[in-house]
Amino acid sequence: METNKRGGSFLRIHFSVADGTVTDRKSSGAPSPDDVSPAVPELTSLLGELRYITRRMRSDEEREEVISDWKFAAMVIDRLCFYVFSAYLLMLSVVFFGLAVSR
Repeated sequence: METNKRGGSFLRIHFSVADGTVTDRKSSGAPSPDDVSPAVPELTSLLGELRYITRRMRSDEEREEVISDWKFAAMVIDRLCFYVFSAYLLMLSVVFFGLAVSR
């Protein structure tokens, strides 16, 4: 246990992701074999939940990126169709008014 500035004490816990061990660090900084905490299952479960949330957030971000790309493609096609339709309408208007004036 270590002491903070106010005189209270706190426990410094070290969690190793590689092997899943949780140890109480003494002032020397080296964990001893008998310092293994009984909180290992809870921390392992918590680590699994954090990994699930991280994977879920990454997949949501990738999905949103794909949706955004498709929305951009739809906007480009919509704009292209607008220009083609406008040009066609203008051309037909000129032709019809030209025929009406010549008769």
